[in-house]
Amino acid sequence: MSNTKWLVALALIAMGTTATARDIVFDYSQQAVPEESGVRFEKITEDADCVNDNGLVGRNAGSWWVGPQLAVSPDGTRIAYINNRNRMQNIMVKPTTRGGTSIQRTQRVNVKDLSWSSDGKTLCFTEYRNKHHGIYLTNADQGSIVRQINNGNDNDFCGVLINGGNTVLFHRQEGRGNFGLWEYDFKTNMFANFSRGMNPIPIPGQKNTVYCTRMTDRGDGEIWRVNYETGNEELILGQPEKSFSTPQLSPDGRWLICTGSSVSELTQKRNTDIYAIRVDGTQLTQLTFHPGNDLSAVWSPDGRSIYFLSQRGSAEKCYNIWKMDFNL
Repeated sequence: MSNTKWLVALALIAMGTTATARDIVFDYSQQAVPEESGVRFEKITEDADCVNDNGLVGRNAGSWWVGPQLAVSPDGTRIAYINNRNRMQNIMVKPTTRGGTSIQRTQRVNVKDLSWSSDGKTLCFTEYRNKHHGIYLTNADQGSIVRQINNGNDNDFCGVLINGGNTVLFHRQEGRGNFGLWEYDFKTNMFANFSRGMNPIPIPGQKNTVYCTRMTDRGDGEIWRVNYETGNEELILGQPEKSFSTPQLSPDGRWLICTGSSVSELTQKRNTDIYAIRVDGTQLTQLTFHPGNDLSAVWSPDGRSIYFLSQRGSAEKCYNIWKMDFNL
């Protein structure tokens, strides 16, 4: 917000007028707010790139799609995102620098989330098709051939390739509001279920251990660390009346970033912001404060930057990809 608008807002409060924070109209074209001073933000896409905004955030930001909307290539040179054009949602890949050309990598209809394999060769994604959500694989560089993982009758989401690409880790909806962590072994063609949770994130060097989102009986998201071999389960992040999801582990293994609900001090309305927390559950830090929604953050391979979706910088409240420094 411009300095003028902040002064007007403060003046209204000081004068004791009947105007409240709810009456202040925020200019979404602003790239940052005072709470974010000292942080460098860089806009990667433009409104014309049609970054997907279909169903990302529910009314009043009380809920949002937990599936990752962004994925960065292992070498850090490209970023994949979901485009919404002509009522179709497909994966686009573009350079991580501003202004590069986006190349369409899928020819589907309703892509919902995505991840990039550790060798940089494969994109794993969820698509809603024939009234079910399924997991698919496609080449990250060329061609349009896709491989379907499930049988088409289940609802599977948030696939991540592990074990050198020999296994895909994902979550499956098991009835209304219930989600379980599953994996599929390409060598044995076997499915295995091992715990409760959503959008699993593997921990390098720690076999059978993942971070995931779990929902409380109130419908709020929490971040857990689960070892499904020993049965050890640890709550990393959870707060009353708040919700957190979509964890991403930093390259050095010390931090998690996630999407969390918050209330804008300016508008008094709920929205989503990016948070960071140490993996031992300490030093929870809110990284973004813009009244527009910020969500689905992912790390750069060097851990010095974070890419995320945001409505900031767009007068029309369109979502774009943004990059911010990480220096905690």
